[in-house]
Amino acid sequence: MITPRIEKIRQNYVSAKPQISCQRAAIWTESFQTTEGQPACIRAARAFYDCCDRLGVHIFEGELVVGAIGEFRKCGILTPEFSWMWVDREMDRFATRPQDPYVMTEEQRQFVRETIFPYWKGKSLEEAFLARLPAETRRIAVDTGVIDSDSKWRQAVGEITPDYQDVLFKKGFAGICQEAETKIAALDDACAEDEEKRDFYRSVILACRGIIRLAERYADEADRLAEAEPDAARAAELRIIAENCRRVPAHPPKTFWQAAQFVWFTQLGGILSENPLALNPGRFDQYMDPYYEADLAAGRLAPDFAQELIEALWLKYSQGGALGTSL
Repeated sequence: MITPRIEKIRQNYVSAKPQISCQRAAIWTESFQTTEGQPACIRAARAFYDCCDRLGVHIFEGELVVGAIGEFRKCGILTPEFSWMWVDREMDRFATRPQDPYVMTEEQRQFVRETIFPYWKGKSLEEAFLARLPAETRRIAVDTGVIDSDSKWRQAVGEITPDYQDVLFKKGFAGICQEAETKIAALDDACAEDEEKRDFYRSVILACRGIIRLAERYADEADRLAEAEPDAARAAELRIIAENCRRVPAHPPKTFWQAAQFVWFTQLGGILSENPLALNPGRFDQYMDPYYEADLAAGRLAPDFAQELIEALWLKYSQGGALGTSL
């Protein structure tokens, strides 16, 4: 049976038209404007950290797994570093297009056309690809419906699965950060070949610190909401959510609930950094089962609540994601 909480969130998903958030695009653009001339990996990692540090923190009513890509529960974001020209062409009719309609206000359209898009003109992946495409190929492959390729050059790669079982759940992002710091310490400052490695490890550290920072901010928000929550049961949930966010994804999860929150923070980080298509959870049953069995044995988790957590997580997957790149 679907609980009233889950049914309410599901109805929000079914009935609400998603809305565009410009927060991520604005932060990303502002960050890149301050890192001109630095290595590409450092610039992207710094923009991701800045996004995690500055993006609005939103915990919506009844949520058990938290983290949002924007200010709306059902939300789409813009990634102008990958593509902006098609957005400029289509956004006046986002709300009425037959596939993937999104609400976007006139103020938002004016903002991105005046503040965001001018910076990325001539710098996006979309433009780099089109500049290299032979004219005869372009006639049949670009926006014709003959060859479906735009998701590969107007967006991040996608179609990948994070390694929760052998890497993320074992190390946590703090552990990965520590490994990168150890790698940097072993490099030779006098070796030119090590400079590129150093830049890569520095970008790893920035990215890890970014997602940890975002989780910490959600922990603070959950604590704040708990203090003001009149319902004792919901206040207790919010305190557990805060505890979960202080644990993961910095460190390996200890409980099924923490593992579910870890999975969503990783997904959220992927969306905020690249908004890729088909960033998927993989064999969720295999890497989550040890936490489920351990919690059952310890009396920390009831099967019905585990089901509710999974449904809450799946609804998070549904509510936040890629803005469709074509009709």
